[in-house]
Parts: sequence; C-alpha cells; structure tokens
Amino acid sequence: MDILVQLSIFIHIIFFFSDILIDTYKRLNMKNKYDTFKPIEIRESGELIRSNEEKCSRLDYEYFQNFRSEHTIKSYRNDIQKFWEFINANFHEVLNVNSLERVHLVAYRNWQQNNDFAPKTINRKLSSLSSYFDFLIEKNIMESNPVLNIKRPRQEVVKETNDLTDQQIKALFDVLNTKTHAIYLHRAVIYVLFSTGIRKSELIYLKRKNYTEINGHKIIEIVAKGGKHLTKVIHPICAEIIDNYLNWMKNQGREHVEEDWLFQPTKNPSTPTELNRPLGPKSVDYIVKTYAKKAGITESISPHSARASYIGSALEAGGDLLKISLDVGHSSVRTTQEYNKRRQKISESPAYDLGYFKKTS
Repeated sequence: MDILVQLSIFIHIIFFFSDILIDTYKRLNMKNKYDTFKPIEIRESGELIRSNEEKCSRLDYEYFQNFRSEHTIKSYRNDIQKFWEFINANFHEVLNVNSLERVHLVAYRNWQQNNDFAPKTINRKLSSLSSYFDFLIEKNIMESNPVLNIKRPRQEVVKETNDLTDQQIKALFDVLNTKTHAIYLHRAVIYVLFSTGIRKSELIYLKRKNYTEINGHKIIEIVAKGGKHLTKVIHPICAEIIDNYLNWMKNQGREHVEEDWLFQPTKNPSTPTELNRPLGPKSVDYIVKTYAKKAGITESISPHSARASYIGSALEAGGDLLKISLDVGHSSVRTTQEYNKRRQKISESPAYDLGYFKKTS
C-alpha cells in the first residue's frame, strides 16, 4: 500500500475515534439513548464509495456489523473507545495505530487494575482490542497485534451474584399486584427474567417477532453471548403475563408490530413521543430492585440474580446439569455449576448412598 495513502488512513482513524468519543459523551448525557449504526454508503450505480474520507466509516461498518448481537457491538465499541481515550490522555506520541507498542497495552492493563476493574472486565477489554487489531492487520493497516502475549489477570470472582430461594421468588411474584401505570410491564419483565434465566441484555433486545409459538409452546428466540441462537420455552404462567402486557399496550394505542421492541418504556420524560425503544439497563435494574425491596428481600440483588436463581432452582429440583447448561447458553457445564449458589443439603450427601454400606437382605 502506498505510504501516503496508508498515512492518510491512519490520520482518519484517529479523527474517527475522536468523533466517536465526542458522540459517546453526548449519548451518556441523554438518558436511555439507543445507539444506531449508519449503513454503508453507495453511489446510485451501486458502487461503494472508495474515497479516503469514507474509508474509516467503511472499516467501522465492516468490523462492527460483522457481529450479530447488538449488545456485543455496543460492548466492543465501548471497549475500543475507552482504550483510545486512555491513549490520547497519556501517550501523545502515539499518532497512528502502528505507533502502539506492548508497553502501551501493559500500561492500560495496569491502569485498570489500579482502578479496581474486575479481572473479568479487564480480560474482556483486552480481548476486544485484540480482535479489532487482528481485523486491522487483515486489512493491511496494522503490522502486528500489541495485545499478543500480554499477561491477563486471573479471573477470580470478586463478588458473587446473590440468588434467591424459591420462597423469596414467590414472595417477589406476590408483590407484583400494585395498581400502577407500569405494572403490566414490570410484571412481565420480572417473570421473564426469573422463568427463563436470560441475561439483562438479552431481555432488552427482544423484539415482538422473537416471542412466538412452536407446536403449542410459547417461546422466545434470542441471540445469546457468543452469537449463540437459543430457543427458550416460556412457562404458561409467564406467557399469560406477557400476553396481558401486550394487550395492555394495544389498549394504550401502542400495539406491537413484528420489528418493535418487546419491552418498551411506559414513559420518556426527555422525549415523550419516543417510546418505541428498548428499555434502558438502569430501568431493568430499577424494576428488579424496587420489587425485591417490597418483597422484604434484604440481599443485594440484580437482574443477573434471576439467572443464578433460575439455574440454582432447576438444579435443586433435579434437573440435568448438561441440559440446563445448554438451555442457558453456557459453553461449559463448569460455568453453569459456578452459577449454582445453592449448597447441597448434608442429608443428601452421596456418603449415604454408597452401595457397600447398604444392608443386603
């Protein structure tokens, strides 16, 4: 590649990330602002625009839109933005991507550790960067990947996710009877989380078309972590609550169509007319924590507690570990087992089942 062309691309990449950082700041100051991505631009003849000015936008589209999960796109984009923000603030000598060295990545890792980032978060951010740098190498923009051979922190659990007992979950369901404007939405959100074990991000990005029926069974179809496509069966009680929510929305003049977000906010103070949008993550947190408090649950819980509770309750009821692992989209049964916070009862110890201690008749 011609040196001048390559240098031009590097400069535009820097400008590109600067624009992203400004855009990110604006989005952070707009509550529940949903990030959208512009499609690649083409000429009327159908030919791709190939000027250097459009090069970075095409690279952006090619990399990020290759992911199927909208949550993954936002996570990777944010990880890359934060890295460039760190570099711009601390290493002014880095003028293009090929100026990056391993020392810059080591400094970034150490800065995160010094600021008490969880090991899992640090490793995810490094993985995001490594993936993006591999892409730039493939496009002949970078010569090497500076993330390679960076020592990753051990992923020890800093704070375990609290799960709920079956009795606590029943108590939570019992308080979902308040006569508020948003009760149909709130009830549906909590029931879906606890009856399917899906992640908060998976719930947020559900669309109406993802809630359907197969052979008499109500289901939701999601794109889980790692791009896995999962079909989750909806318990009849939960299905009835979702249907009640959909009927309530219809009576409000907000009937869903296939491409609409399934769970939409009931109000939006900043832009009251823009309600056809996904719930914000903080809204889901608020819903779960508000009703948990009403149910007298004193433990600190989150929407992810529903996932741990789903797995723990299924295992405690005698569910097969492998089937549950596949159901929640885990790559390993070991991960599923780690979610199980319910300890085996002493009276159920395998020591009591040893065949050589059993009396023979």
